[in-house]
Amino acid sequence: MFKIFAGVDLFFRLQNQNFIKRYERHISGAPLDMAILSISILFLWWTRADLLASVAPHLRYSLAILPKYHYELPWLAENHPEQVALYTCLSFSLITLTAVKTLLFSIYIIYSQLDREIVVEDLKSFVKTSLVYLLTFVSCIFLIPLPIYGAGASTTLVGNAYSLTFFNILFLKMLSGGISSTVLLAKRIKRPNRRDQVEVTSKD
Repeated sequence: MFKIFAGVDLFFRLQNQNFIKRYERHISGAPLDMAILSISILFLWWTRADLLASVAPHLRYSLAILPKYHYELPWLAENHPEQVALYTCLSFSLITLTAVKTLLFSIYIIYSQLDREIVVEDLKSFVKTSLVYLLTFVSCIFLIPLPIYGAGASTTLVGNAYSLTFFNILFLKMLSGGISSTVLLAKRIKRPNRRDQVEVTSKD
């Protein structure tokens, strides 16, 4: 998906094999760092729940600004009060990790030696399609609460901290891939010059 983003082949005439390998690991590799971070926080919650309980209220202020967590955290406090601190620390840590990773990888893309070989004929159409992708992932992470109102509110299998975190990891991974793809296209895109247009016209 993030090699051919919104119908554009981002690897078109790309010769930098080292970059290709790193990019593929970034967009398609398993989110091991997120899994390790989540397991570490979960282990800390099992052994030092009081520590997370003392940290979580400070993190909750920043998360509660987002519509998704503005609903999910009170919902979780009502249905699974013991998991509020865990979910707060997990969510804040995963968002922070993804933001840092995406920023660093975007900088890596910008400073990599890549030829400007991609010509997008209908740039407006591409921008619209790519925005739909990105806004979908942004909405799932920051705007739309995952537990539907009333659905599964009394169960421990639907909508608790574990399942919420699983989907958050998935959507964060997709958002990072979408942003990286957009940066890569911006790095490789070029405008057709008059000579290119004359050549194309002469062939017709």
